[in-house]
Amino acid sequence: MNRYVIDANILFNAIISSKRLYLEIIKNYDLYAPDFALKEIEKYEEFIFKKTKIGKRELNLFLIKLFQGITILPSILIEKESKQKALALCKDIDEKDIPYVALAIELNILLITNDKKLYKGLKKKNFSHVILFEDVVRNFSQ
Repeated sequence: MNRYVIDANILFNAIISSKRLYLEIIKNYDLYAPDFALKEIEKYEEFIFKKTKIGKRELNLFLIKLFQGITILPSILIEKESKQKALALCKDIDEKDIPYVALAIELNILLITNDKKLYKGLKKKNFSHVILFEDVVRNFSQ
């Protein structure tokens, strides 16, 4: 089974759109996220709920299914060395992405993102453990 770290922008899109595709991907892949992702979702909770087009009950059911398929790992499990490497990679791109990159380094798996700035910035620094969500969807659909 393919393993990936998933970042908050993917989770935001999943929650806002509530598309079945996200649940299918989660069902078919081993997905991980740092606990920081939950903090980001809570921070933007009101915005997310305003943008979604389904009712509260349906949204809650979707969220339960969504998070059943994602392993949330506390930052304490990520080694200092992985965090330092992530800091060096992200400091001039977006420091909010450090927890996601650190987790990808720690687990030695790909980070899935929709953030093209992050993707291009990491690729420019020869960080190969990153993939765009659209590429995952394309591979999944084939």
